[in-house]
Amino acid sequence: MQQEEASLLTVDIETMLTTFNTNVLAVVRITKALIPLMRANNYGRIVNVSTEMASLNSMSSDYYPLAPSYRLSKVGLNGLTTIFAKELQGSNILINAYSPGWMKTDMGGSDAPFTADEGAETAVYLATLPDGGAQGGFFAEMRKFGGAIALPW
Repeated sequence: MQQEEASLLTVDIETMLTTFNTNVLAVVRITKALIPLMRANNYGRIVNVSTEMASLNSMSSDYYPLAPSYRLSKVGLNGLTTIFAKELQGSNILINAYSPGWMKTDMGGSDAPFTADEGAETAVYLATLPDGGAQGGFFAEMRKFGGAIALPW
């Protein structure tokens, strides 16, 4: 991890802005663009990729690195998931967030215990929810718990 991401005191504001633009504002833009099509078809499933590192419930005591740009952007993503869910109540458009866990990717590295396919299991579950399924939830990776479970925000 870069030194600047080790603390809010050293974080580079441009890095924060770039990360926030990618993980929050880009999601708002594409979601706003797609919702009219979903409404026209009375169907949609939106799955936002978050992280357990963004759970405010455990942030002060977890073992993860500080990574302020990444964490705060994912807190923002969780917030927009909740707000969109509220706005979409009563429709057949479901929006949820999930944590894929530590995976063997460019970001996760080769020491990660799970493949990207395994990390996608919960996304597929949420993307194929039946009508009336979960709305505005934050879920953990299924393989870790034997099924999708809600995480505290």
